Amino acid sequence: MPLDDLNELTGRVLEDRYQLTDYLGHSQAATEYAANDLETGEQVLIKIFGASISEDIEFSRHLAADATTSTSVLHPSVERVHNWGRFQESAYVVTEQRLGVTLKTFLDAGQFLNPAQTLKLGIELGSGLEELHRQGLCHGDISPNNVILRLDGSAKLSSIYLANALTAAEAGRLELVGTGLEERLHEFQAPEFRSGIHHRKADVYSLAMTLRAAQGLVPVASDSTKESRRTEVSDFAYVKEVLELALTSDPDLRCDVKILVEGLIGAARDFAKPMPIELPESLVGQASAGNSDRRSMLAAAPVIGQVRWRPASRLGVSAIAVLIALSAVAAWAVSSVRPQGVVSHEVAEYTGRTIGEVRAIADSISWVLDEDQIRTDEVPAGIVIAQRPEAGTRLSEGAMLVVEVASGPRLRMTPVVLGLSTEAASARLVAKGFEVDLVQPLYDEIISPGEVIKLTIDGETALGGSLREPGTRAVLVVSGGPVPRSVPQLKGLDLRAAERTLDSVQLTLARPLTYEISESVPEGAVIRQSLIAGLLVDRSSLVSLTVSAGPDRREVPDMRGLNVTEARERLTEVGLTLGDVTGEGEVVQATEPAAGTMLAPNSAVVLWAPAD
Repeated sequence: MPLDDLNELTGRVLEDRYQLTDYLGHSQAATEYAANDLETGEQVLIKIFGASISEDIEFSRHLAADATTSTSVLHPSVERVHNWGRFQESAYVVTEQRLGVTLKTFLDAGQFLNPAQTLKLGIELGSGLEELHRQGLCHGDISPNNVILRLDGSAKLSSIYLANALTAAEAGRLELVGTGLEERLHEFQAPEFRSGIHHRKADVYSLAMTLRAAQGLVPVASDSTKESRRTEVSDFAYVKEVLELALTSDPDLRCDVKILVEGLIGAARDFAKPMPIELPESLVGQASAGNSDRRSMLAAAPVIGQVRWRPASRLGVSAIAVLIALSAVAAWAVSSVRPQGVVSHEVAEYTGRTIGEVRAIADSISWVLDEDQIRTDEVPAGIVIAQRPEAGTRLSEGAMLVVEVASGPRLRMTPVVLGLSTEAASARLVAKGFEVDLVQPLYDEIISPGEVIKLTIDGETALGGSLREPGTRAVLVVSGGPVPRSVPQLKGLDLRAAERTLDSVQLTLARPLTYEISESVPEGAVIRQSLIAGLLVDRSSLVSLTVSAGPDRREVPDMRGLNVTEARERLTEVGLTLGDVTGEGEVVQATEPAAGTMLAPNSAVVLWAPAD
């Protein structure tokens, strides 16, 4: 589907799961929609790429690999990637809803972060980048374009699956599509990136540049006349050195992200804990609306909990300690009062029982039963595998008993098999719990025979990454090599025309050629071909030709000065015969026809030998 038509998709349902609810805008490479996940009820963001870039085989392969890996990255400072797939001719990626604005939008509005906020931003994003690197991913395009400032004051790295796929796309396309969000901000790329070198330390350089931009030290807005901040976070102890290491032009001397984060944490002792980043009212309306992922909103990067910020004051700490103590006393006092008239029952051990039994027990003593469905390979469906509260505690009537119930075997993630051989792809699918239902060859002029072109499940293309039931039957579409060629009719064509005809169907003329004398076929025309016309053969197959050398002709020799006997022998040597001898002499003076004339074999030649 052409990209220009994608803004007409509002209301459509992708893959019977994602209902597109709001059109959010588009770039040169992709269109974004807010969507409702009909399977989980979550509000998500879907980026649909244009058909042109989606059909690029290198783009598809890298997007499949990185998006699949990205689904396993669970970090509060990294945008959550839920799923990906294909819709008609376009690839799409499903991420968590973006409840905020990009750092670039924030800076373009004339807003900046103070040093403490910049430090906290660096620790959050750095810990997220460290997790990406641990999972084997390089971001490839860290800049204010790909940092999201959320409504809750936290920050996230976005587009973690995209840069490698775009870099791998065919030459000339990358500059056209950029990152798929906006044009790349080249000033944030490490020096070696311009030479095509891409690695983890390039991400460290880009992150350090982004932190400088957050304070207004690197212009990113179209209005570049805005004044830069004078106070840099790098002016403070413990962090200046590590930022200089992160911005070193030589990647061998540049620090890694772990050292960068440790340096930023060490610098926190010089700062009081900052207030959350507040988005201006003018920008809040640009943030996506909808239900957020509560776990993501409440969670903070684990490393933030380890930061020791400078205490605000001793009095403040003492006051907090007193409040904590008073709260503890109040909690003890409340918990020591036993409510009157509330009937409670002892919780038994329900693990291992069927959910039907537990429902009956909960109904009989007026407990509210909350069932969490859990997929597992160890326990049959319908069996309770965990409970809260644990056995032996007492639970009041009307209180909630939470049980986890096995709902069936765990889902299997569809593996990436594009580009693999048939054997390797089949082995990978079987190892993941799939069944290879059929290997279907498909002629292809480029891809080597036996290489996997496409994986289909239930008639739909499956690039990998989506979850499926174990035992799902998959069909491998593999390259059968080039389409067989039909041998053309070459008999009667001159040699040059025959060669052109073979080239047009990508068959090869065998050499050396065979020549044959023919009375009926003109010289230079094809008499026979080694492969009969209409036969189907592989591309580049050899075709041998027999070409006419023309009719057999003998040249009348010059026999002047020879006697008649010698002339007769000379004619016999060249395949001609002696006709009449005119004259009474012994020496030949001339012939009829004249010397040099071409005659058919055994033709008669008249000698003229007049008497002296």
